[in-house]
Amino acid sequence: MKFLLIVVLLFSVTVATPVVAQRDTLVVNVSDYGVQPDTRLNIEPVVRKILKEKKAGTWLKIVFPKGRYDFWPYQAEEELFKASIAFDLKDHADICIDGQGADFIFHGRMMPFRLLNSTNITLRNFSIDWDRPFISQAEIVASGADFVDMKIDEHIYPYEIVNDTIYFTGEGWRSKITHNYNNIFNGSDKDIVYQTRDNPLGDLPKATAAALGNGLVRFHFKPAYQPAPGTLIALYHGSYITDGILVYSSKQTNLENIDIYHTLSCGVHGYKSEDIRLKQVNIIVNEKKGRVFSTVADATHFNGCKGTIIVDHCTVSGSGDDFLNIHGMYGKIIEVMDAHNVLLKPDGRYIGFAAGENAWAVDSATMQRGAPLKVTGQEPVLRNGQLIGYRITFGEEILHKMRTGDLLENKDRNPDVVIKDCKILKRHRARGLLITTAGKVRIENNYFNTAGAAILIDGDTDLWFESGAVKDVAIINNVFENCYTSGNNILEAPWGWGEGVITITPSVRPKDDKSPAYHRNIRIEGNTFKHYDYALLYARSVDALSFTGNKMIPTNAYKPFYRKVNIYLDGCRNVKTGDNVFEPGFPGRNMFIRHMQPKEIKQGNGQKLSIINGDKNKAAEQALDAI
Repeated sequence: MKFLLIVVLLFSVTVATPVVAQRDTLVVNVSDYGVQPDTRLNIEPVVRKILKEKKAGTWLKIVFPKGRYDFWPYQAEEELFKASIAFDLKDHADICIDGQGADFIFHGRMMPFRLLNSTNITLRNFSIDWDRPFISQAEIVASGADFVDMKIDEHIYPYEIVNDTIYFTGEGWRSKITHNYNNIFNGSDKDIVYQTRDNPLGDLPKATAAALGNGLVRFHFKPAYQPAPGTLIALYHGSYITDGILVYSSKQTNLENIDIYHTLSCGVHGYKSEDIRLKQVNIIVNEKKGRVFSTVADATHFNGCKGTIIVDHCTVSGSGDDFLNIHGMYGKIIEVMDAHNVLLKPDGRYIGFAAGENAWAVDSATMQRGAPLKVTGQEPVLRNGQLIGYRITFGEEILHKMRTGDLLENKDRNPDVVIKDCKILKRHRARGLLITTAGKVRIENNYFNTAGAAILIDGDTDLWFESGAVKDVAIINNVFENCYTSGNNILEAPWGWGEGVITITPSVRPKDDKSPAYHRNIRIEGNTFKHYDYALLYARSVDALSFTGNKMIPTNAYKPFYRKVNIYLDGCRNVKTGDNVFEPGFPGRNMFIRHMQPKEIKQGNGQKLSIINGDKNKAAEQALDAI
């Protein structure tokens, strides 16, 4: 708790107040520029004018009287971000935008906020939405072996059927149903339907369509799943188009009291930025409009950041991907060029290295980090005008410290993280928190009710190359209620939604009981698991793992479907359990281990867990792996 208090106090001092106290404050009310709420006129030109007139050295506060304000695209799409930008805060500092409860409504391909090379920016007290979102919604009224009938409100989600193909139309766009997520939700509680994940109906995007009248459309195809009448479906029209609030190469960003109902990619995206605080930033469905969706992609995503990221009293529902993903990026060495230089493979999400930053060389065979190495330079390498990689230069000799095929990880871009008092609901796609940072992580006093894993700690060298190994994670005093209802072994999907309520699955797979661990120091303590199934914790390749003082309460809310093991451990070292309470009726009370010795487990006071040793009982191991 002391750490949390110190972090919050320091962050509030450094982000929220210092410039106000030291510099003149200029308050600009948009009404002084002739802007009035609820006119539905495009106010973007006025916002651009106000920002252009900002004087250096002055703290600027822009105030919007409560009401509706509309923003329309104003230019050809910017090549990098593929959208017009409403509030372009590029190269700005010391600005507060206070909506005072305003509703910001966007049209077409727009990025609401861009913070690029900015410092000390505060955004507060407004909502973000689109009248015509880039997701459509329908109600499934009937289905059979070769059709699904849907009711679509064409006034809210306009469409046309041309040559047996349905096209949804918007403000400046026209799109089929993309082969993306297209998740389905219960008509009653609006949760993602039990044991469904992405595209549960199957080849819906390839279906032919016919109008039946009265807003009904029949889709002709063979559905892979028969949904109940009244089931709602979110139909996607693109992915990763442009973010809602982009924080790019910026410092000291403070977001407060913001409701994000829709964006065209992530709600909040931090990239190579330092010190970001979210307080009461809710990425949620717009209940007043009867929706089941919010953002097209992740609610929040942070790549290559440093300093401290604080997420405090935030809620998520309806987002098209995880609530939060914090990670760095591995760069693959494709050539050791000489004693001081390596060539890294280019990647669309590459975060790279600045001169003076430190790099870990990561052994591709063991995934173990070497000693930090100082980077002295980075430059792109072109061949025939095409980028083939990045030359990374080190001040010391590196020939015996890394080889072709190994990875480089930026040591200095691993933020500390505090996530507290948040609400993560089953009404959004995939997992809750994805945490891969070597900084200090505190996950406290949150409520999880997720479709996939509530918490996923990974470290990926298979697909996304998101680094890296954690060193200090505390998961304390949270409530996990009926999570993991759409985990693995359900319907086919390109990737899973986890292996249990808390899932720790780095790409590295232990070979035996001597394999070194990838993650370290993960403490799961004092939590309450209200659960319907066995799978509480799946952990692979962790040294110093604690699962103590937790309370397990059976709910019987859903039918159990996965491995009949509470704690599944693969290649873990120095595991501690104890003082856990399993209330009567909770299934299992057991632990499965593989690639490890029983002596690695220290069971303390309270109820003991029975241990199934997969290394000694191959039949048991094979039976579990077959599930």
